[in-house]
Amino acid sequence: MPFLMKAFCFHQVCPFLLFLIWASTPVQGQVEMSSGQQRRLAELVEQSTVFAEGHTGFVLYDVEKRTQLYGYNADRLFVPASNVKLVTYWLANRILGDRAPAVFYQNFTDHYELWGTGYPLTLHPQFLTDDLLTPWLRQAGKPITFNYPPSDKDLPRYGAGWSWDDYNGGYVFERSTFPLFGNRLYIENQEVEGTGERSVFSSPPNIINQLRQVPDQEQRTNRPEFGNEFTVRPGYLYRSIPLQRSLRFSPYYMVSELMVAAPEVQAEVAFKDYPPPGDLQTYEVTLPDTVYRRFLQQSDNYLAEQLLLMAAAKRYGKPYEEPLLDYAKDTLLPTIGVENVRLADGSGLSRYSLLTPRHLARVLLALEQEVGLEKLRTLLPEGGTSGTMKRRFDGASEPYVWAKTGTLSGVTCVSGYLKTERGEWLAFSFMHNNFVQRSGNYYTEMEKILGWVYETL
Repeated sequence: MPFLMKAFCFHQVCPFLLFLIWASTPVQGQVEMSSGQQRRLAELVEQSTVFAEGHTGFVLYDVEKRTQLYGYNADRLFVPASNVKLVTYWLANRILGDRAPAVFYQNFTDHYELWGTGYPLTLHPQFLTDDLLTPWLRQAGKPITFNYPPSDKDLPRYGAGWSWDDYNGGYVFERSTFPLFGNRLYIENQEVEGTGERSVFSSPPNIINQLRQVPDQEQRTNRPEFGNEFTVRPGYLYRSIPLQRSLRFSPYYMVSELMVAAPEVQAEVAFKDYPPPGDLQTYEVTLPDTVYRRFLQQSDNYLAEQLLLMAAAKRYGKPYEEPLLDYAKDTLLPTIGVENVRLADGSGLSRYSLLTPRHLARVLLALEQEVGLEKLRTLLPEGGTSGTMKRRFDGASEPYVWAKTGTLSGVTCVSGYLKTERGEWLAFSFMHNNFVQRSGNYYTEMEKILGWVYETL
């Protein structure tokens, strides 16, 4: 009888007792907000005098439970600026991972015919050890024809909604199927090997000798829109090293500069269209985390665009991003609950892109599952430590925010992960549009609010 009673307890009573115990015990990793905390957070966000000037949206998620803790205008559309790079990274990781097509080619008896994939590292001054295409070109052993198809008109040098007059800046670089030197002029002070002395070098290597000083020039550096004849204000160059400025890479300029930098390469230009993928071979290379890290931490617009082109090349056999963006919007993003979006580019330079805070939070939740927080912490800017967050969110005794920033005139967005003082992980997206004051005021206010979240939840 005692055995029967114990059996009855196990099958009838114990489940009920276990349910009571489970219901009264917080689940490990679950973040809960009291009604008072909800009211306080709403007050901080919705009654902010800083945010009142423009249009603000905010959403906060528990990463472990994937549940929303708080939202304000969470489903309103905003211009995301460089926060769109989170979407670009999700797409690149999904389609490319750590392997990428460096070039498409046909191997003939007396020469190679090449078609570009958008591979961004060829002779890139900041990725010299990661560039795997240049050694392949140097070892070809026979002439190479670089094909720029007539259909390259489908890849304008700028994305839709970019500012046409940004060509003279240091943050907008042209897109291309065969980029070289990061499509930029890069000037730095390097040590001369074996001498112990330092000297100024440039890539491309011959431009440093062509710079012309103009005494009454108002701009610090200047070049014509469709040329690479740089003029500089006297004395500016040597006070501003390292210096980066965009270059105009026509097919013939690209090939001529390639042969200067790599004399072993015998190259010429042609204009044949892409053959069917089945008629091409692919030279595939490793895509190291250093590319993703620079792309995210430094908000590198060039890498963002070229990653999209490579992803398109891998999927469609041609590096044109419009079909890829359509595929992302119609097929890939809906699988993670991201629908009714507008994507115009991969970098966020366009004002045509529109996302909501909830869209970005769902991308963050998807990245957490597919990439993992441990790796994401090494790739994203860390508050108070690295990248575009080096001087932001440094008010705690330890780093607590890993996030992507995004800034245009009248636009400031920050989306990423927050680790609370109790060790709980949250995903958040702060989006601000249509304001005229300094973005620094918005950062100060966001640091106050997310600092409260860090200490309270």
